[in-house]
Amino acid sequence: MRIVESSAAIVALIAATSAWAQSPSGVESDSSRGAPGRSPAQRDADVAGLFRYEPTGLSLLRPYERGKIPLVFVHGLWSNPWSWSRMIESLEADAALRDRYQFWTFGYSTGDPIPYSAWLLRRDLEEVRRKLDPRGSDGAFDRMVVVGHSMGGLLTKMMVQESGTRVWQLISDRPVAELAGDPDDCDLFRRALIFKPLSEVRRVVFIATPHRGSRVDQGRLGHLGSRLVRLPDPLRASYGRLMARNGPDFFKERFRNGLPTSVDELEWQAPILMGLDELGLAPAIQAHSIIADLRDPPRAGGSDGL
Repeated sequence: MRIVESSAAIVALIAATSAWAQSPSGVESDSSRGAPGRSPAQRDADVAGLFRYEPTGLSLLRPYERGKIPLVFVHGLWSNPWSWSRMIESLEADAALRDRYQFWTFGYSTGDPIPYSAWLLRRDLEEVRRKLDPRGSDGAFDRMVVVGHSMGGLLTKMMVQESGTRVWQLISDRPVAELAGDPDDCDLFRRALIFKPLSEVRRVVFIATPHRGSRVDQGRLGHLGSRLVRLPDPLRASYGRLMARNGPDFFKERFRNGLPTSVDELEWQAPILMGLDELGLAPAIQAHSIIADLRDPPRAGGSDGL
């Protein structure tokens, strides 16, 4: 399913639930009133870098507006934030939605391990709250909606889950407290594998999301992925240092064989996907799924062939 084909469904979904969103408060933003200990020039510098539309990171397509609910779009495998442009145009064309929501995108390298990309999204959402609403007084921030397409839906799901040690146990049977190494390396892996729901996110939308993986020929897909994907050097370096410091027996065989790419993790019933599936979603979360179906008209149990 192409995401442009989901525009009408997203518009209908959000419009149908618009009563859940409060109207803009019209209250002056924290950035204009000032945050403790920050000069106006410092605050401007903090925020200026956010107004962009780039392949990686969180992008605010328009200046932040206090009282408008952030609606964050997360793209899928082999895609980028620009793929949302037609959908965002459709949403902004609706005056009622435009008055209640502000539209953001998140971009990432889609070959990176899924937990790592989810950590980057979580980090960026926490950072943007600190920069734009340092007092935590904008109630609209606490009604955030995240929409994920394909693999982006898996990142989206991880924003509203509590992992406990379930995901960590996929790579090691030893307690996470026993992980030895450089503090930055240990912190990176702990944050990627042990996480809690973001308090800001109240609603998630999954578009053609492979919650249990893909049934396509993994041999061919994996071969293609291995040729196209290069994991970031800092991540590979951290992995190498942790392996050397803790020894191979600390980790399970699958992890000892190397860092998985997202393509590896998208295989049918991959351990990471089954682990996430077992976690469920935080109780207060409103969740919606737009299921892809090649058949016309669509029927129960449909599939997009992947």
